[in-house]
Amino acid sequence: MQVIGKGYYLGGQTYGENSYISYILSKENGLIKGFTRFTKKKRNSFAALDHISFNWKSRDKDGLGFLNLELVRSSKDPNHSFLFELIKASVSEICIKCMPIWQKNIEIYDTVKSLLNPSRFDEKYICLRYVWWEFLFLKNIGYGLNLNQCAVSGSFDNIYYISPKSGNSVSYNVGKKYEKKLFKIPKCFKNAGEKNNLNDSIEGLEITGYFLKKNFEKRASKLVFREQLIKKIRRT
Repeated sequence: MQVIGKGYYLGGQTYGENSYISYILSKENGLIKGFTRFTKKKRNSFAALDHISFNWKSRDKDGLGFLNLELVRSSKDPNHSFLFELIKASVSEICIKCMPIWQKNIEIYDTVKSLLNPSRFDEKYICLRYVWWEFLFLKNIGYGLNLNQCAVSGSFDNIYYISPKSGNSVSYNVGKKYEKKLFKIPKCFKNAGEKNNLNDSIEGLEITGYFLKKNFEKRASKLVFREQLIKKIRRT
């Protein structure tokens, strides 16, 4: 069996002396992994979310397969800040740990593509876009948060809280007496284009992080680059 296409390089891990288990995100086939033989020089030429072409071969999709990669366009840019590099690393890490192998998900692919092409690179804006990416990731993989209607009253007005148990929203009037047990909906969840401060982005990441761990358990229990990203945002 052979699969040929283009996608994004996510990363990988060494396997033996000269082999590597690489992960890529393909628009038509979702998350793919396979053995890749790299020289040290070639391995170091790939970075998170590089646009690549690939050729995957195996007897069937259940096998690990061999994955040949060629760089189409590097994601590296001298204009990118360290914060943006951490964002790319965190996106790659979440995709590797939380996406199922060989499950097509065009929506996630398209949100990654969009994230890589922001209209500007100021830190507040790229943080906001990243929070929105995690929010959409949960939605597109089947664990979306319902922010449109109060789950208790059915009202569409004054939606203010999110239940950590269900991911459903609750209006201010209904949730006020339980607010210590609920998440307050941050501005960045209500409008991806709205101006916000970094504290608002951190509040959003606390909520998406909670639901990543809740829904993916051990796979999302240790997201190293995501943790580094949040620390960086707090220091900014």
